[in-house]
Amino acid sequence: MQILEIGKKKEFIKLKVNTIDDLWLLSKIINKGDIVGSESTRIVKKGDSEEGQRKYMFIKINVEKIEFNSQSKTLRLLGRIIQCSNSEVPLNTYHTLAIEEGTIIEINKIFKNWEIQRLKEAEEASKRPKILLCAADYGEATIAVIHEYGVEYLTDVFENLSEKEIKAYEKNQEMFIQKLLNILDNLAKTNNIPNVILGGVGFLSENAKNIIDKFSNLKNKIFFVKIYHSGKTGINELIRSGTIESISKKNRVWEETQLVEEVFKRIGKNEPLAYGIEEVKKAIDYGAAETLLISENLLNEYREKNKFEEIDSLMSQAEKNKVEIKIISTEHDAGERFAKLSIAALLRFKI
Repeated sequence: MQILEIGKKKEFIKLKVNTIDDLWLLSKIINKGDIVGSESTRIVKKGDSEEGQRKYMFIKINVEKIEFNSQSKTLRLLGRIIQCSNSEVPLNTYHTLAIEEGTIIEINKIFKNWEIQRLKEAEEASKRPKILLCAADYGEATIAVIHEYGVEYLTDVFENLSEKEIKAYEKNQEMFIQKLLNILDNLAKTNNIPNVILGGVGFLSENAKNIIDKFSNLKNKIFFVKIYHSGKTGINELIRSGTIESISKKNRVWEETQLVEEVFKRIGKNEPLAYGIEEVKKAIDYGAAETLLISENLLNEYREKNKFEEIDSLMSQAEKNKVEIKIISTEHDAGERFAKLSIAALLRFKI
């Protein structure tokens, strides 16, 4: 993300979207009733003609619906047109802005401090490199990319290794590792990813380390870690390990995972914590809350029920009381676990 302009009274922001992480964040910050504008296309008809011509124009809408799709890497905003650079387009008609990587958008709303802070964090995050993760055992592996918003699973690799003959099995193991390193090398090149973490069960990562010199492009960007599981469980194991932190000090998925684990640790040990809307609200009012965690599912639920003002009011009060606010994505394992709680606050003291 590149922030191009911020209004003096925090009532306006112009920015350029650089990554899918930016789209995810905007889907949490843009709300119903906000004014958003960007370049778009629309079919313009003249007179009573049934045929029209698609033209480029700048359109501003009053947002009514927000849809983020991680697969198509698009944020779609539906609303009524309130301003258009083409005079042939009638105002107050519906239009959908398709926000993608590279789109420049303008947002008019009264921004809260935490929203500005998250946008600035996203601007810094876009400068940080992506990380390719692989959790492997002999014969099977899962490969994923870790984004700021969550984990994108790319592919699974399976190979039937014959265990009937020891020599054949050992040869097949080595061939599987070479195949896996080839796949990681190609994915890193294709997606311009500078860091790769290979987590291996047993001696797999050590054996991979022994032949990495054959992969000149990969050997200077790969980190080897011993893990206990392959598949998605192994990916989550890698996320919880300190390897990601050592590569990218402020990776959001790692940070959110640590926060969620702290929540459940405090539940288990009966340490200072509040969860549930009423308990969290009380903790904020009493000045006991230090960090507020809100699942993105809760934000979506309140939007759909036209009750967003309730949660927005709670966040505003938290901001006034100097409480750090964290929106927890559900696009990773820890976020899915936290979604069952929906909202929690780490407390300075028990209430």
